[in-house]
Amino acid sequence: MSDDNIHRIWTEAELDAALDALNADADSDERVLAQARAALMHITEQGETDVTTDLGKPDAPTGQAEPATAGVGESRPVRSKRRWVFGAAAVAVLVAAGLVVQTVSFGRGPAPATAEAAATLDRAAAQAIGAADEPVGPGQYRYVATHAWWMASSAGDGRDFARLAENLLETWAPADEQGEWLLRRDVTGNQQWVVGTEQEAKAAGVETEGGWPEGEWRAKCGGFFAEPGKECADEGSWQHPTAEWQAGLPTDPDALFQRLRKDAPDNSRGEAELLVYAADALRSGLIRSDVRANIYKALAKVPGLQVTEKQANLGGRLGTALGIDDGDTRQDIIIDPETGQFIGERQVTTSDVDRFKAGTVLEFTAVETGVVDRIGVKPTR
Repeated sequence: MSDDNIHRIWTEAELDAALDALNADADSDERVLAQARAALMHITEQGETDVTTDLGKPDAPTGQAEPATAGVGESRPVRSKRRWVFGAAAVAVLVAAGLVVQTVSFGRGPAPATAEAAATLDRAAAQAIGAADEPVGPGQYRYVATHAWWMASSAGDGRDFARLAENLLETWAPADEQGEWLLRRDVTGNQQWVVGTEQEAKAAGVETEGGWPEGEWRAKCGGFFAEPGKECADEGSWQHPTAEWQAGLPTDPDALFQRLRKDAPDNSRGEAELLVYAADALRSGLIRSDVRANIYKALAKVPGLQVTEKQANLGGRLGTALGIDDGDTRQDIIIDPETGQFIGERQVTTSDVDRFKAGTVLEFTAVETGVVDRIGVKPTR
């Protein structure tokens, strides 16, 4: 189940109002319908089943779907699990042979981005514009390393357990996008127990290591999990920002903001999902400096965005965290306003959510990039 399906618990009055607001003329966007169907299926099939799952798990550095444990990639990976999601999912209503989904909001909308957040992003944009990306020459590769700490949740002997586990994803993208790419994934063994301890989990017969596939994948155009022969068929997206897709983005900040809002799914996370989509692109390590600057300018227009930490340490690198609170969790991106570089992202609970206390870090990722002469080789520091 994705973060798109995380909701706070609604009162009966709110649910009644939401259901009354639905009508048969609502737009049935296929992507939203698919998400609703998946949510309903999860509600039907999950019940009280305990599984190992990722919380806040991002896409692979290339933006392609990562290999699921069953060996099947997904367009948007698993982002979290909540047992109390059932009440809010009632907003998805079965009508005739299909599903009709309409977003219902209560009260006043979020306040505009704070002046501090806008100023931070404007400064980062100015630095990004003035910066020159390290060029990738013929025969060279853009190296992108993502240190991702993702949550694995499981249960045993009547108890819940959760741990943050470090995954290292390394991507080598050739100067010619049509060439062969390499994705290497390693579960390092580093972990932090959030609910319970390793000793308690072992005593309960719970898996305390792994949880994600490891290995190496190669493909033209970074299409690691595409159908054979269609590796280069992807036209690009926020999750797979090809050069052609970047060239087609609006350069006007207002227009780019509207494009981001149009592309990001309309769900219970509201404006926080705009940060998720922007981070998908920025995390790839493939965004040109001018496009990165435009994304920062567009994000300065996101309602509810604020500076959440002026000196945020992510993977040993300091930056400014900007985030949006959806009521239960806060989505942050961390940037260095002095260089215009994207450092990473994180998700933190802002209220007691299921078995996680307020202030719990659910996931965080840190990104580094470089240029190398051969595929599979790491940059020298």
